[in-house]
Amino acid sequence: MLVAALTGCSTKKKGFINRFYHNSTAKYNGYWNGREAIREGVKTLEKDQKDDFEKILPIYPIGNAQTATAVFPQMDRAIEKASMVIGKHSMLIKGKEYCNWIDDSYMLIGQAHYYKQDQMNALEIFNYVIKQYQKEKIRFDGYIWLLRTNTAMARFKDGETMILKLDEEKEAKTIPKKLMPAIAAARADYFIENGEYTKAKDELLFAIRNTKRAKTRTRYNFILAQLYAQLSMNDSAVYWYSQVLKKSTPYDMEFNARINRALLTSAQSGNLEDIKRELVKMAKDEKNLDYLDRIYFALGNIALVEEQPELGMDYLKKSVAVSTTNTTQKAVSYFTIADLYFDRPEYVPAAAYYDSAMKVLPEKHPQYARVSARNESLADLVRNIRIVALQDSLLRLGNMTESERNAFIEGMIEDVKQKEEQRKFDEANAALVNPLAQQGANNRPTTPDGGGSSWYFYNTTAVSYGIGDFRQRWGDRKLEDNWRRSVKTATFDGGDEADGEPVVEASVQELMDPAFYLKDIPVTEAQKDSAHRKIQYAVYDLGVIYKEKLKEPQRSIESFEELLQRYPKGLFNLETYYQLYRLYTQVGNSAKANEYKNRVLREYPDSEYAKILSDPDYLKKMEAMKGQIALMYERSFKNYNNGQHEEVIATADSVIRLFKEDKLRPKFALLRAMSIGATQRLTVYRDALEDIVRTYPGDPEKEKAEELLGYVQSLMGEKLADEPMAVDTVKVEETYVFDLEANHYFAMVVSKGITVADIKNRLAAFHQRQFSVENLTIKNVQMSPQQELVFVQGFGTTKKAQDYMLSINADTAMYEGLDRAKLEQFLISDKNFTVFYKRKDVAEYKAFFEANYK
Repeated sequence: MLVAALTGCSTKKKGFINRFYHNSTAKYNGYWNGREAIREGVKTLEKDQKDDFEKILPIYPIGNAQTATAVFPQMDRAIEKASMVIGKHSMLIKGKEYCNWIDDSYMLIGQAHYYKQDQMNALEIFNYVIKQYQKEKIRFDGYIWLLRTNTAMARFKDGETMILKLDEEKEAKTIPKKLMPAIAAARADYFIENGEYTKAKDELLFAIRNTKRAKTRTRYNFILAQLYAQLSMNDSAVYWYSQVLKKSTPYDMEFNARINRALLTSAQSGNLEDIKRELVKMAKDEKNLDYLDRIYFALGNIALVEEQPELGMDYLKKSVAVSTTNTTQKAVSYFTIADLYFDRPEYVPAAAYYDSAMKVLPEKHPQYARVSARNESLADLVRNIRIVALQDSLLRLGNMTESERNAFIEGMIEDVKQKEEQRKFDEANAALVNPLAQQGANNRPTTPDGGGSSWYFYNTTAVSYGIGDFRQRWGDRKLEDNWRRSVKTATFDGGDEADGEPVVEASVQELMDPAFYLKDIPVTEAQKDSAHRKIQYAVYDLGVIYKEKLKEPQRSIESFEELLQRYPKGLFNLETYYQLYRLYTQVGNSAKANEYKNRVLREYPDSEYAKILSDPDYLKKMEAMKGQIALMYERSFKNYNNGQHEEVIATADSVIRLFKEDKLRPKFALLRAMSIGATQRLTVYRDALEDIVRTYPGDPEKEKAEELLGYVQSLMGEKLADEPMAVDTVKVEETYVFDLEANHYFAMVVSKGITVADIKNRLAAFHQRQFSVENLTIKNVQMSPQQELVFVQGFGTTKKAQDYMLSINADTAMYEGLDRAKLEQFLISDKNFTVFYKRKDVAEYKAFFEANYK
């Protein structure tokens, strides 16, 4: 009877028995099971978490969208149980809920979606809880989880709203004390992801002091140490890494705490000897085989702290040699070695190690931009070293008698034989005696210390060796070009003369053949003249690189002086005089500066440089003129956005005609072409774009022109002849075709009043929030003077494109402050895109879209 009475309890009556039944059943049959499912799933996520210790660890070890799939069953079970509680046991009577577990069940559903990485649904649930239970304590749980979810989605503006709300509640002293550690952790998570490390540190200190779970406290300790390191508070970082080591810690975290502590310990701390002994002991432990690269890197850094650069370099090279799986550490070891060579300065080996670092350094690494810039500069340097060394050696061989030349080449071939035999012997013995050494050999960078099978004169070390060997055998022969130095960045359009020499790979059999070497030796006057021109271009560019990129005025002076000494009537005398005038002025040698100033005025009185030197206001006048051109460009850009294309074309024509050397010319040319595209025939548009590609091959505008040219040509079908046929007179036979198997784009037609740049920025931010793992690209093309078409590519399947459109429509940040009446958006297949662009009838396609896709 009692069971029957209880099972018949109505949710519309609030009597004691009704309330007791629904509260008890909701808690133990539904809520409890759902909560346990979530706990089980979280335990799995934490166990499977693969932390990247090269970065600040996440506060919450919950994996990513890919690893989240492993806990879908547990999370779906939690959602099912919590939904059952809400559906069967909610006692909402006259606006008041009499079942105590309904709000908790909503929170379970939101948490389950959060752990599934389904943040949009999680946001919806947490917002509902906060709104529905705004006077209940459960709202604080809603605040915490809403902050966590917004942080996970990088919605920092919305996250800041939660931060401010929590500040208000804290000021009012309404927050339950037991929730304060969770709030501190959520705030720390927000500040870390937003790059506010000082604020994150303070929150984490509070969380550590008040969090009961030991495993969580240990993780917080490690993260706090990382934050102190980022803030350059190394002593504090060392202290907190030591706190990690006092606890029971997963081995990978323990190892990284020891390594990071070692890297941060200063010579003044007095702990270096103990840490070195600890690291050496770790290196002998077999379980650290995959960590040896980090151990040697730490030992290398300690050696550098102790001012033992050679020992430090040896350890760093060992770090590279033993690297197995940690490519980021390998890259860091590479560029640390490169930095040491760069500071000496020994630019050739530095270039080799920077180049090796760039092959494995992740683009998101904080040092990527710096290493990339140095790699580019030094790559030019080494290329010019190779040019000069190669051409000098070839010219010497070209000036030998035939018998001398043949004898020298025979000696080179004998050297190749000996080196090849030694290489085979070393490889065979290395594999037998020390497998680790063989692994190291496979990991070595292409440095100036190694040869390989490139032709002798195309290899930097071989060239250097060859010159020394040449002098030992034949002595210093009289040549105008007895010079050797270092590297290139293109500052003159030297055509073929300025091109770098490739590293030509050759088989051992080819290296044994005298004809292989003879084919490139200059013997005619024309061939020798070409070699001298290549040397002049390379030496001049060396001077520019030292001056502009490496900030080495003395080396730059030496390069330019050497160029004048070797070629008194060379290709770049005027430019070299002016460079030396500027350099000697910079280093305070007024006598030499005046010498080269007078040579410019005397030998080249009508040159631009002479005008600069004779008229102190000349540069100011030029700058004023450039300023006017910049203002003209800004005005033209606004005119373009306002649809005043004829005015843009007229201004661009004037600038391109009158200012032949101005850097803004390619920008004006591109703006002109895009205005033509908005107002004239496709054939005219195509010609304007092709002209940019031909005229400005070294400017960024060329790439944009090529991209637009590809679209124009695809719209025209095949490349058409230059017949004067207007696009709007072409009879378009195509019709729209509904094909879900076709490749689809998401498209937005943007009308005047909304800038395309703003739309593209909003799309990029939306992609970061919702589609960061997808390789999506955003492009735009002019449709008419009043409209531009912005579209997104890269979905792979139509389903993904449809999901994208649903997500973007639900994203309030995307459209905040925009006039939606000036935006039309839809999905469109690649084939329909061509038809649509020709017709430019938005209403027609929208009707097709509405009829088929929705």
